[in-house]
Amino acid sequence: MTDFEKYGFRLIRSTALDELDAMLYQLSHVKSGAELIYFDREDDNKTFAIGFSTPPTDDTGVFHIIEHSVLCGSEKYPLNDPFAELLKGSLNTFLNAVTYEDRTIYPVSSRCERDFINLVDVYMDAVLAPNMLKNPSIFRQEGWHYEYDTESDALSLNGVVYNEMKGAYSSPDEIGAVAINRALFDGTPYSKNSGGDPEAISSLTYEQFKATYEKHYHPSNSKIMLDGRVDLDKLLPLIDAHLCLYDKRESIAVPERSKPGISPTVTVNYEISENEEESGKARVLYGYVYADHFDKDAHLTASVLCDILCDSNASPLKKALLDSGVAKDAAMYCSRSREQTLVIEVRDADESHLDEIDGIISNVISSLASGGIDKKNLISSLNSIEFRLRERDYGALPTGIVLAMSMYSSWMYGGDPEDALLMNETLASVREKIDTDHFERSLLEMTVNNRHKAKVIMLPDKTLARRSTEAETARLNEILRNMSDEEKERIMAEEAELRLWQESEPNEAAINSLPTLTLADIPEKSSRPFALTEEIDGVKIIRSPIKTNGIVYLSLLFDSSDLQGEELITLSMLSAALLNFPTRNYDALSLQNEVKAKLGGLFSTFAISGNGKSATPYLKIGAKALTASCDDVIFLVNELLLNSVIEDTREMTRIILQTKSHMEDAIISSGEAVALGRIEAGRSEKGAIVEHLSGYEAYLTLCKISESEDAISKLTADCRALLKKLISKKRLTISVAGDADEGFIKKLISSLPDSGEAPTKKPTHPCDVKNEYFLLPSKIAYAALGGESEKASERLGIMRVVRSMLSYEYLWNTVRVQGGAYGTGFVPRMDGGIFFYSYRDPSPARSLEFYKQSTDYLRTVANSGADITKFIIGAIGEYDTLITPRTAATIVTADYLGGWTKEKEDAVRRDMLNMTAADLLTAADIIDEVISDSITVIVGGKEHLDSLDTPPERIHEI
Repeated sequence: MTDFEKYGFRLIRSTALDELDAMLYQLSHVKSGAELIYFDREDDNKTFAIGFSTPPTDDTGVFHIIEHSVLCGSEKYPLNDPFAELLKGSLNTFLNAVTYEDRTIYPVSSRCERDFINLVDVYMDAVLAPNMLKNPSIFRQEGWHYEYDTESDALSLNGVVYNEMKGAYSSPDEIGAVAINRALFDGTPYSKNSGGDPEAISSLTYEQFKATYEKHYHPSNSKIMLDGRVDLDKLLPLIDAHLCLYDKRESIAVPERSKPGISPTVTVNYEISENEEESGKARVLYGYVYADHFDKDAHLTASVLCDILCDSNASPLKKALLDSGVAKDAAMYCSRSREQTLVIEVRDADESHLDEIDGIISNVISSLASGGIDKKNLISSLNSIEFRLRERDYGALPTGIVLAMSMYSSWMYGGDPEDALLMNETLASVREKIDTDHFERSLLEMTVNNRHKAKVIMLPDKTLARRSTEAETARLNEILRNMSDEEKERIMAEEAELRLWQESEPNEAAINSLPTLTLADIPEKSSRPFALTEEIDGVKIIRSPIKTNGIVYLSLLFDSSDLQGEELITLSMLSAALLNFPTRNYDALSLQNEVKAKLGGLFSTFAISGNGKSATPYLKIGAKALTASCDDVIFLVNELLLNSVIEDTREMTRIILQTKSHMEDAIISSGEAVALGRIEAGRSEKGAIVEHLSGYEAYLTLCKISESEDAISKLTADCRALLKKLISKKRLTISVAGDADEGFIKKLISSLPDSGEAPTKKPTHPCDVKNEYFLLPSKIAYAALGGESEKASERLGIMRVVRSMLSYEYLWNTVRVQGGAYGTGFVPRMDGGIFFYSYRDPSPARSLEFYKQSTDYLRTVANSGADITKFIIGAIGEYDTLITPRTAATIVTADYLGGWTKEKEDAVRRDMLNMTAADLLTAADIIDEVISDSITVIVGGKEHLDSLDTPPERIHEI
């Protein structure tokens, strides 16, 4: 047992958490007042987090800017950007920081003990002794600053957070979320945007910024978390060394609850392009505050109600809204912050129908409350939620990181840290209420009869982007007119000082101050699992050799390589629509509830295997379930594949319009993905197939189909015919992970038809992509450049290390730090594709030029003979990611179908470990070759288009 007092800590309590297979130790740091929680669990991925209570008082985004700024150098580590340095040379499994609505969290994790200790030390020094307090350039870089152009006599704004939030405010989802919170929580910190409103960010002064930090970033206002198999005898003295410099003081008080009230209806506008129709684009948000944070039964009840009322097109509330014709989509979701909220969101409605929506929602809820909610549906929903809680599949997030982020949501409000993590008692409590009127009463109390609610109407506006730009220009011009010559000179001097700091080279002492790993810390072999294959009854079986904790993950892949032209959009829509149609034995809602009751999930999608030159699309049917439920998997998969009734053109119309709407949102919020997808489509067969299935080409096809009832009827019939064509053992490959025995697989295979023929042809899917510009109603842009080289595939190990160098040093400094873009990167593909991209970028034309100059940087490093060990370590760490069993099974399958073998991975790793600076000359030559024959795609507003020296060959107006 660790002697906590020896390290300056006092043990408050310890308790066994059987639900998490953990022992919890709660400590208090005697001198500083900091609190610390340690979850002692069997997890070799070690996690650290430090969090501060940071409720905002305005919309300047001050805590968001502080979050960025503390990671720009500290007293012990006086580099300009130790955060970027850590990304270059760490084996971390997570490294980031997050600003929430009332707290800021700095979590990191690593499986390597030495790396983990380094990360903890850097983060502790960053948050408690940041250089930003004595270097205003950090505030200007990460927050905002003026830029004055003497030639044009123009004033502009720049800054990383400023540009990030300009991009965020181009999203209707962000605008709606901000508006509903303002209406619900007026007079509290939760009515403010902790991320920052672009119009308010530039009102924040450096003095206010520093004062806010000094008030909130003190150990007495901090809570620290450790998780996993950590060495407390090394970690606690390290943490104590940082904390013991401070004396205890009062922490920031938990914000008071808001006052209940029914807010007046709020109307806000969001941007659409000038060639879009405004009709049918309105949105309505209904927000309800229904409980204090600590009422876990209420939160689980609300989660069940959201699932039952609005999970799919067949769910009662969503179905009623769609059937009435007043809207094309709807969602219902709840969140658990200081106060718990529930939101009903109605999308793509006509403004003339807004009053009808109120009545439909009220009638559906009242009808369910009086008539009763089907008990089977309640059980199904609870089973589904319980499966997800027990599975603990967090995608790319390590378990310890999720525990940290969840834990703070209770701990920050004075509750027990484990309160947000333990759910067994809550599940049991809510299950006991199924046979009562609990859910019906709760539904009424949370919504219709709630006395704390708000309504936000969102109307599309074709000229909002232009007016906003004009207003900002006018505001800056007015500021400039009132500036004295001395003030202009000061702005130019501050900008020059900022550039000088950004471009300064760190001295050797600063570089050596940052703790680093060596190649000896790197495992020689990759931990990446690879497939074991066999053939059963003529069907290829891909087995993933991974532990799945009693869960079976199954994928049925039906070869669709003979599809061509618009048949690909048929495959895409079939995969999107399948679970929304009835079967011969179930209506759509009953089938969905049967899945929730018996499985962890059943879904249909598409998958693509292969390399750039040769690729195969598949219809993919996936299922996950406990091993004991394998017979239910077979029954429900058969019901879906063999008994689906795809006839309702009205339902197909809904799915088309919903898919089209989500694609439009993605183009605005994830413009870099759209740009990269277009470049991929122009260079490779695989990219072209993806583009026809889910990219811009698919969007154009759906727009065309949605305008014609005959086209929708044809698509419905085509989906029906395609399903019959594809579901055959002759097209089938099965991927399985978990304890699924041969008997289960044989039974599954024998249940499927043996009709039809295996595909014998592979048509090509040409996609004519030029240098393109996607014109959006957006204040920010995304810029991508890319192409391919066979040499890049042959030297993939080198290119992976170059990814680390360009993404976290060259592009980070030129595009993000100096240019103000929120994100940027370099991506090499296994098949030889290489790409540059930027994210929420104020100057895309400038970024393109830096992409083209990247090889100068590589040659400079090569000719200097610099030690590139940290980049090798960082690159290996990036590809040795920590993944969940489900994700691992997906990767194993993709590797096998794409021809990626253990031998290839080992060869690439050897190239990485043996790489020298001289190899960068080879990489530079490869990149130059690609750039000379590359495609560029920019997504952005008109002002960015006008700034291009060379106009694009093609402009798409969204």
